[in-house]
This record gives sequence, structure tokens and C-alpha cells, in this order.
Amino acid sequence: MPEDKSQNPKEKSWDKLGLEEIVHITNKVGLAYVDAKKTAEHLELMKSIVRAQISLRIDDDKMSEAKLKRLTETDPEYLSFLERLVEARRESDKLKVRYDSYKNLFDARRSLLSFQKEEMKLL
Repeated sequence: MPEDKSQNPKEKSWDKLGLEEIVHITNKVGLAYVDAKKTAEHLELMKSIVRAQISLRIDDDKMSEAKLKRLTETDPEYLSFLERLVEARRESDKLKVRYDSYKNLFDARRSLLSFQKEEMKLL
């Protein structure tokens, strides 16, 4: 189950959250996930453009396409771009996991409350 004390000191541990609080946190994490996913997708779309820009910068019209490709893909600017892309994907994936965890927590808590209500009717 999610433990969010490290993310936000105001948030309670998962076992003390009510359904409304879980919905609020799920929404907040979901919106952050959407933003992170947008950033990662944007960088993914820019990958070929950045590679082409670097190729244009280093192309001297004398080297082979294979050599130009090797030089482009090992250029520090391109490697730095790839690091940003990987980090953006990591952040997006991390938020997706948190979002899914809170959705699962909500479902589990709702099921538990329903079970407890039914149990109270039997008493």
C-alpha cells in the first residue's frame, strides 16, 4: 500500500486515510502523472529532431552516412538529451505506479467498508 510521508508530510499514512482523502490524493497524483507523461511524450517526439539538428551541425559533406550517424548518436548533446528523456519516462512511470496504488487502495478500502456494513447488519 502507498506510504506517502516522504512525498508530503501533511498526508497521513495509508491506513489512516478516508475515502475522500484517498480520492483527493489520487486526483492530485493523477494530474501530476498526466503532466509527467506529457513531458516524456514531448521529449520522445523531439528525439529525431534533436538527432537531425546535431547531424546538420557536424556534417561536413565529406563523411559517410554511417560515420555521421555514429558521431551524432555519441555526441554529448544527444547523450544529454537521452538522459533527460529517460528521467522524464522514469518520473512518469513512478507517478503512474503511485496513481495505480491509490486507485487500488480506494477500491480495497471501499470493499472493506461495504463488508463492515454488511457485517453490522448481521449483528
